[in-house]
Amino acid sequence: MLKKNTIFDFLVSVMVIYGITVISICVFTYIFGDEAQEISSIYSLGQSGIALKTLVQFLLMSFLVGALRWMCFTDVLIKNFSIAGRTITMFTSVIALVGIFAGVFRWFPVDMALPWIMFFICFFIYATVGVVLSVWKEKKENKILQDALERLKEENE
Repeated sequence: MLKKNTIFDFLVSVMVIYGITVISICVFTYIFGDEAQEISSIYSLGQSGIALKTLVQFLLMSFLVGALRWMCFTDVLIKNFSIAGRTITMFTSVIALVGIFAGVFRWFPVDMALPWIMFFICFFIYATVGVVLSVWKEKKENKILQDALERLKEENE
């Protein structure tokens, strides 16, 4: 049975993305906040905290990433596209979105290499963990369905 996605599934996805993002920003603020204060609006308060406007910007970003995820991984808009193509489209779109937000909200100087390197390292780590967890979850769900199908076949024999 295919699970139909609802608005609540979308909102849960957005809040998970937002939660992971805010936790990450909190850790980076604690570690780099004072040093990055002069070059990044994210760390405008230094180690003292995260500005409300920054939290709202990341909520908007989380909403947009959730929307990209929904568009790329449901068949509503993209029908005949491989999972690899969907994943590449999703990751490329997220990177472009971060670039736009970085430029518009001055998250970091877009012409500096170090912030981009740090972003790509973090992005790679989070993307890898996300893909591994998704594959693990899918395998686990497939095993449960396969076991249920085998039990059903045994009962009907």
